[in-house]
Amino acid sequence: MSTAKKTPLKKHSAKTTPKSDKQRVAVSVDLSARLKQIRALVVANNKSLQGADVIICQIYMESRFDPKASSDKSSAKGLMQLLKAPIRELYRLRELEKPAAQRRTETKVYQEADAYHDGTALLDEATNIQAGTEYLQRLIDHRTRQKKDDPVAEGFKDYRGVPNGIYYKKIKAAADKLRNDPDNVKILQDMVQ
Repeated sequence: MSTAKKTPLKKHSAKTTPKSDKQRVAVSVDLSARLKQIRALVVANNKSLQGADVIICQIYMESRFDPKASSDKSSAKGLMQLLKAPIRELYRLRELEKPAAQRRTETKVYQEADAYHDGTALLDEATNIQAGTEYLQRLIDHRTRQKKDDPVAEGFKDYRGVPNGIYYKKIKAAADKLRNDPDNVKILQDMVQ
């Protein structure tokens, strides 16, 4: 085994490595096709009252449309970067909607939620969108019951776990533009700059 110090490979970003026009076109075409796929998935699987453009922008913000996106620093998973805690909360709320005599213990509910989160189901794009948008809508509904001035913005703050509101402002601004130009991937790219 060599004792020489290994130099890590340098990662090149779009900012440091100029791309040829051909490379830029290929990336845009691929992202354009992916945007159309994501739009179809959102239209078919959105369980929130938010429009497709808002959810599309949220998905891009969270995962850049990568269904296998994950984090070494958290339990975030899939297109909508669902954490284990929100999945537990979804399962708990669903359980509370059942008649009292049919409810399971919290321990059993959390075990089922953890198994679901740790399995491969959330890597399925449609499933991830369904769970993520259901969770988002429940957060918005909760803020509505609290009579917040802007329950949608508050729900997005809760989803992101950051109270400054920048996350939703960026998503909303990009969604407004995307609504008028639904195939423009530059809107998404600019949103995350």
